Amino acid sequence: MHKGGVVTDIVAKNKNQLIKMVMQKVAPRLGLDPDLMTELLIDREELMSTALNSGIAVPHPRDIVLEVPGSDALITVFPQKPIDYDALDGQPVHVLFFLFSSSDKSHLHLLSKLAHLGSQQTALDFLATKPTQENLLAYIKEWEANIRIG
Repeated sequence: MHKGGVVTDIVAKNKNQLIKMVMQKVAPRLGLDPDLMTELLIDREELMSTALNSGIAVPHPRDIVLEVPGSDALITVFPQKPIDYDALDGQPVHVLFFLFSSSDKSHLHLLSKLAHLGSQQTALDFLATKPTQENLLAYIKEWEANIRIG
């Protein structure tokens, strides 16, 4: 999340448009081609929606796109309005975590953490406030500390 940042108030009519708009903003910061990343993410969505439950989606390509070990990036996106993302629970998505990994192991680890985070009502309530990057990082740091203790 440090590397990826937070993007707010994206205005999009559908998930493909949202993906394209986000990639135009963030892919260059990660040294990635925005058009290629848009294509990879949309291809992944066509296989199966990356929407979890409760208004959260985790768009990610099927392939590892970051070559430097430990260079994983997570971009948190809060669209201006919730968007239909073909979620199994039928709820529109109001927060997206775009995930780019440098290894299969880190990819699965981050997906697991995001799924766990999305299952906590207090986390869902916090995410609904569209926090700044600083507040989100502080929340995640405290949340992760409590997981290890609990």
